[in-house]
Amino acid sequence: MRPAALLVLLLAAACAGPRRGGPLASARVAPDFATYALRRVGLVPFQGEELAPEQAHALQSAFYSEFSARAGFEVVVLDAADLAEVPKSEGYRLGEYEPRTIIAVARRYRLDAVLVGTVTDLRVFAPQRLGLEVDLVASETGLAIWAASVYLDAAQGRTREGLERWSRKELGAEGDDWRVGLLSPSRFVGFAAYEMARLL
Repeated sequence: MRPAALLVLLLAAACAGPRRGGPLASARVAPDFATYALRRVGLVPFQGEELAPEQAHALQSAFYSEFSARAGFEVVVLDAADLAEVPKSEGYRLGEYEPRTIIAVARRYRLDAVLVGTVTDLRVFAPQRLGLEVDLVASETGLAIWAASVYLDAAQGRTREGLERWSRKELGAEGDDWRVGLLSPSRFVGFAAYEMARLL
């Protein structure tokens, strides 16, 4: 085979493979997303089976930090007490949100939308795993106008490469310091929040 033809094949294979440095999360955006004025967005506690309160708090803190820094709107952290008299809604499980729930929360705290997160997989010991689904639900319609998901598995090379890049770029990790994220649940959660926030 000629060297020029071999070079073309190698370039084509490189382009066809997964993008190095690309996001590990994926997002779906409503066609009319740009028509929504998002100034104040509520962040409710994360839900999920076997999710301990301290884990839910760590997730909420990480998402507050990342979305406040990147999303261009004010993030209002809400806790269980803030939602005490609001009808419960299980949007992830049912596929839609109860409009009364979203409207009640939005009116009470003057919100344009609500961020609702669900943990779909969680392992806090090595190798860590974390699966998340996050919906941005518009107050005026009760519909998800942006939805993102991520699945991180520290046993997979792609997750480890992404974690290393993030640790070096965002946290200034040097040498093998990035490996702390493989063992630290809070660092792993921070990485997941970053992966999702950069898609909004």
